[in-house]
Amino acid sequence: MGEDHPLYAESADGRGVAYERIGEWDKAEKDLLASLRVNPEQAYVINYLAYSWIEQGVKIKKSLNMLERANKIKSNDPYIIDSLGWALFKLKRYKESKDYLQLAVRLMPGDPTVNDHYGDVLWKNGQEIQARYYWNNVLSLEKTEDKLKEKIKEKLIKGI
Repeated sequence: MGEDHPLYAESADGRGVAYERIGEWDKAEKDLLASLRVNPEQAYVINYLAYSWIEQGVKIKKSLNMLERANKIKSNDPYIIDSLGWALFKLKRYKESKDYLQLAVRLMPGDPTVNDHYGDVLWKNGQEIQARYYWNNVLSLEKTEDKLKEKIKEKLIKGI
C-alpha cells in the first residue's frame, strides 16, 4: 500500500504501535513518523510517538513541542495532558508540570500511570506527604501492573 492510499496513515500507525509493543522500536518509530508525514494532524499518534521518546529519555524538547500541538488539535484529552506534564517534568520544569499532571489526575483519577506521575511531581515540588498519598493510591488501583507496584513501593521508602 502506497502513501497515497487513504488508509496508509492508519495502517502505518497501527503497525508502529504493534512494533513498539513487541520491542522493535526502530521499526515502530519509522512507521509512526510515516503516519504523521501523511497525516500530521493525528493527535493520538503524536502523543504515542512523543511519549515513547520521553520514556526513552530522547527528543524531550521536540516531544514537548509536538504535544503542545496535539493538545491544540485535541484539547482536554487526559492522555495528551499527562504526556505534556511528563515532558515538562523530564525537562525539570516541575511547577508547570504540576498543573498539567494535576489536571490529568482529575480527568483520569483511576489511572495508575497518571497518579504515579502526579506523585512524582508533587515530590519534586516539596510536597512529600501528598506524593506518598498518590503513590499509595496507585497500589490500591485494580489496573496497576506488578512492575509499577514494585517501583511505587521503592518510592514510598526512598522517595525519588
